[in-house]
Amino acid sequence: MTDQDTSSAAGRSGTTDRAEHLAGLILAFARREGMKAGDRLIEQKLADALDVSRAPIRLGLKALEAAGLARGEPNRGFVLTKNPTSGAARPTLAAVSRAEQAYADIAADVLDQRIAADVTEAELMRRYELSRTELQRLLDRIAAEGWIARLPGYGWRFADTLSSPEAQAQAAAFRAVIEPAAILQPGFRLDSEVIDRLRRHQQRVLGGELDKMTVGEVYQSGCEFHEEIARGAGNPFFVDSLRRVNSIRRLFAYRSFADRDGMRRHVKEHLRLLDLLEAERLEEAAALMLRHLQRPLSRGA
Repeated sequence: MTDQDTSSAAGRSGTTDRAEHLAGLILAFARREGMKAGDRLIEQKLADALDVSRAPIRLGLKALEAAGLARGEPNRGFVLTKNPTSGAARPTLAAVSRAEQAYADIAADVLDQRIAADVTEAELMRRYELSRTELQRLLDRIAAEGWIARLPGYGWRFADTLSSPEAQAQAAAFRAVIEPAAILQPGFRLDSEVIDRLRRHQQRVLGGELDKMTVGEVYQSGCEFHEEIARGAGNPFFVDSLRRVNSIRRLFAYRSFADRDGMRRHVKEHLRLLDLLEAERLEEAAALMLRHLQRPLSRGA
């Protein structure tokens, strides 16, 4: 095999690997949304939810089709052919669970200072038993979240401030300002279909789905809920700012979101918040949002 053949094979392998990873992310999103066989997988909705362009979404959808979990239909795009909670979906979701576990392991080691600030990719691959492709995907994600950066020339460096108590307090204080303020903006409005969708999801989580979700899915579910409410202000700066702080605080929020009892209390408050927003009792909703954000998720926090 020539060098060109080897390079082409590696490129195809990388594309296949990415497509399968995106298929898992799409399926995990469909599970969070309570989707069933026959439901449409809308490209733009998936691209917005997963924060990627539509081109990689198409790769993931084709990988789902190849796995027998979706099919393309004329004038409808792709639809699910199996429920995301079915046994047939487990192999596709397994890669997502593996990546989430590796992410959680790295986050825990950073928080507990069990890993040096400066690391090489070879060290990380050995420590977490990852392939280079798996590690690169994780490093890209962590870098985008702001708690690791590539060193000039060689290696990576973990940020030394994002897991500090000061950083946690600053992130919490920022959210306590902007999220209630978003609700009190003139013209704040959540469409009834948005409220219904958020309510159904929170009810599914409270009704037993929480125990099936990875820590990463639990965290993402909470972020999506709060960002959707901020979107009701009609001012994109609220959502952009909240997304930024949500990305950064993921590192130190990971442990709190492992507390499932604490999460159940939070979900009940989410449902109460939706009731207030539906009744347009916005001042009460803003006050509840403030208490919600100031209350520790874990009783031990």
